[in-house]
Amino acid sequence: MINFIVNARSGGGKGQKTLKKIMNYCYKNHVEYTVHLTNSQGHATRIAKALCDNDSHLIAAVGGDGTFHEVLNGITDFEKTALGFIPSGRGNDFAHGVGIPLDPIKALKAIISGKEKRMDYLSMGGKRCLNVGGTGLDVNVLLKVAGSQNKLTYYRSLLHCIFHFEPFDVTVTAEDGAEKTYTCLMIGTANGSQFGGGIKLSPLSKADDGLMNVVIMSMPADGKILKVLPKFTKGKHLDLPVTTHFTAKSVKIKTDKPRPLQMDGEIYYDLIYNCKIVAGGIRTFEM
Repeated sequence: MINFIVNARSGGGKGQKTLKKIMNYCYKNHVEYTVHLTNSQGHATRIAKALCDNDSHLIAAVGGDGTFHEVLNGITDFEKTALGFIPSGRGNDFAHGVGIPLDPIKALKAIISGKEKRMDYLSMGGKRCLNVGGTGLDVNVLLKVAGSQNKLTYYRSLLHCIFHFEPFDVTVTAEDGAEKTYTCLMIGTANGSQFGGGIKLSPLSKADDGLMNVVIMSMPADGKILKVLPKFTKGKHLDLPVTTHFTAKSVKIKTDKPRPLQMDGEIYYDLIYNCKIVAGGIRTFEM
């Protein structure tokens, strides 16, 4: 039995079309399933928890990265419940990064095949993060997109925020206790490789290697952010002087003042930015 948790509004209505395709496939191929439609922020988390409380062994999230994030945070026991992913968002950054098929039927067939694999996730401030979490410029961009009345894209909002963003200080404490402070534009902890509809923040990330990638973007000495922006968006920024990059199993991050965090594009306030990798924490499927 596959329990689909579906954000039918994802991808500007793409979720509704995806649902019709997977329901038709399941009907024709005698696959047992249930459908649970989300209707508000946080609803997918509550649905997933309720399904787990009723001993559901297989949940498939249908939506974008935000839906995946909510379902991930609702599953109570990954030893009992496996999680499949069927992308139907606008950017589908996590799917692109780990090779989940964008064709919903191909993604569904991988789930039905039952060939399981383990995947990592990030634990950030007591919440689970599937793809990328962080704070700084990326949060400002997401808030700008969310508040836009004319559907600004991530890229357009990024350009706008670059000219209005003040760098901030962040102190990073590594696993061995060593501390270093950076004046930066953003800091990201990554399990996946890209965010923001294709910006390759962490091109070396692998979601099953037991490590997170920490990426810190500092302010260029000459203040000319636009010079490095093309390399940043294409994932060619790791060797730039403004970039600090390393892998870790855990880090503690303290900002100069309380700042909102983003996890998989969802905004959280008042969370402590302590982050660790949970290696092999998700039971999912080979694609």
